[in-house]
Amino acid sequence: MSRQKIQRILVLACVALVALLSVQLVWLNKAYNAQERAFNHSVQVALTSVSDQLLTRAGKGNLTSAEPVQQVASNFFVAELNADIDPALASQLLQQELAKRQLHDRYEFGLYNSLDDTLMFGQYIAAPQRQLATGKVPVIRHEVAGAVPMYNLAVVFPGKTSFILKEMEFWWYSTGALLLVVLFFAYTMFQILREKRLAELKTDFINNLTHELQTPITNIGLASEVLRKRSETLSPDRLTRYHELIYSENERLRAQVERVLQMATLERQELALKKETIDLHALLEETGQNLTPRLQQRAGHLRLDLQATNPLIHADGLHVANALYSLLDNAEKYSDQAPEIEVSTQNTDQGILISIRDRGIGIKQEFQKFLFDKFYRVPQGNVHNVKGFGLGLSYVKAIMEAHHGQVTVESTGEQGTCFTLVLPVR
Repeated sequence: MSRQKIQRILVLACVALVALLSVQLVWLNKAYNAQERAFNHSVQVALTSVSDQLLTRAGKGNLTSAEPVQQVASNFFVAELNADIDPALASQLLQQELAKRQLHDRYEFGLYNSLDDTLMFGQYIAAPQRQLATGKVPVIRHEVAGAVPMYNLAVVFPGKTSFILKEMEFWWYSTGALLLVVLFFAYTMFQILREKRLAELKTDFINNLTHELQTPITNIGLASEVLRKRSETLSPDRLTRYHELIYSENERLRAQVERVLQMATLERQELALKKETIDLHALLEETGQNLTPRLQQRAGHLRLDLQATNPLIHADGLHVANALYSLLDNAEKYSDQAPEIEVSTQNTDQGILISIRDRGIGIKQEFQKFLFDKFYRVPQGNVHNVKGFGLGLSYVKAIMEAHHGQVTVESTGEQGTCFTLVLPVR
């Protein structure tokens, strides 16, 4: 499947999921509004019933429901009674009526002086169903001497929103299920794009590998053919040259196959490290010497600034040397002018820090996060003019992680690159 088709599918699926989420949010809002209307209705019916009973017991049965229950705010309800009310009776009746309608939520109720809205009695009910079993409940009471007070009943539900949300349990389950579908889709698309990208990288790797193997195989074939047909007529110098060509191309093939096999071993997590105490400075000097002939051909220089006071580490010398050589090899290959490479070491709290800095073509910021991915090669500039499989840096990272170390990169386009490695001393 082409990348364009995947992108179209991704866009259409995202539009569909956004539409589903939008519909779900609309239904959630409607469900909340419906639950709120039902809550308000139940409270008003309960307060109306309480008002009727209180007015009847106060001898004002003919004024029953003279004034409707008013909803002053979202969670604040008032019943205008204008009657002398017993607060204990009001509390008991209110709990009973709310319990009948399954409104088991905490609330505060009070009796206000109908003349000046002064709070005369107040009470907080944490759970109406528990208060029913306790009988008498304490109230806040303010006496007014020399007068028969007339009261209005007010009720506040401070936890109204949380109560309504709790009643919407089914809607939360359906929303959670939809979110799981969205997350599963996002994970699936991430994996598809990742596999697509990996397939593209593997295709590039196979093309590079075919090209890299074809050149030495062709050279070996031509040299062998000459030696087979004309060896007796060739001068000793030409014989030596053809023998050296066969040997060097064979070593080149061996190194390429060995690198691929190493990455296959790392992928299967079968890497067996043979750790021993090694001198990192000596290893760096030896690795640098292996690169010296290539640097001399390009009038380049390698400068070692080895400042670590304790260069001994417990590591696999072969793999660490290969990782270091891979970084030095990149520094030489990706320098468009005479290579200038600087290697430095220093001790840190985490171990020994190794910096390998060059003045090459550099790496743009947007490509740096992919550098250590297997088969990845920077897709623009002069980078693809340099031969390679895109395995070197992924191998370096794998070796560093196998030694409980780390590798990072800092680079700016056209201003060189600096790779930093940290290897623990123990």
